[in-house]
Amino acid sequence: MQKYYYELFFQTDKEYLNLFLDLIFSFNIDAIEEKDNGIYIRSEENLELIHLALTDFHQKLCEKFNLQILFHSSLEKKENKNWIEEYKKGIQALTIENIHIHTTWQEPLKDKINIIIDPALAFGSGHHESTYTCIEFIQKYTNKEKFCLDVGCGSGILSIIMAKLNAKVQACDTDELAVIASKENAKLNNVVFDDIWIGSVNKSLQKYDIVVANIIADVIMILEKDLKEKMKDDGILILSGILNKYENKIKEKFKDLTLLESKNKGDWLSLVYKKEKNGQKNK
Repeated sequence: MQKYYYELFFQTDKEYLNLFLDLIFSFNIDAIEEKDNGIYIRSEENLELIHLALTDFHQKLCEKFNLQILFHSSLEKKENKNWIEEYKKGIQALTIENIHIHTTWQEPLKDKINIIIDPALAFGSGHHESTYTCIEFIQKYTNKEKFCLDVGCGSGILSIIMAKLNAKVQACDTDELAVIASKENAKLNNVVFDDIWIGSVNKSLQKYDIVVANIIADVIMILEKDLKEKMKDDGILILSGILNKYENKIKEKFKDLTLLESKNKGDWLSLVYKKEKNGQKNK
């Protein structure tokens, strides 16, 4: 164990947190922790480059959305202690209906579909409210008959779950690091994606039985037409990562689809839509 470790802390607006986490989750770091209304990243390797990457990413987000997005950060060098083992003790396995999510050092559960995600990827592991409800909906609507697309796949957990449910799965993310991590996690979980690419939904020439987009409300609204275009007739669209305050805006954008159900968990909203075969929305 080295004498010192590095601790990077940052805070941002809640609706943009997942975008920052998508950037950092696949970096070779030891642990990520949510505490003090922000995120701690700790490693025995110098985190200066990650700090610069986050700062640059924040600037680009502000330019893209033409908004002033909150971002505060600090980087400290601290005397080492066995915080890695302490952190591991604090990581809880998670069971969502028939899905059990655990780390490589935790035991799988019998009679459950086991998904392995290690702690550096904790924010793509179902603990976040939006991912949790997405996993609930995926289990309800996915089976081996389905052709699925995961838009903004992040750690790949939703794609992996759909593949474990024997669906044919494609995935995409605009972040190259997320695509790399999704591929690595797929191997760890012994599943194979039909296709995965760097870029957005509009690169696909396919139509899908199920389209999942667990991304922020602003991006969902930007991708509205593309998401609808990729749905087969009678197809399902699962939207998540939506703060409750955006509920009316999202529902207005997708009012031409039939809303099947919705779930609120904490500050977050998830929605399930159906594209009617005859093009007529069911009342």
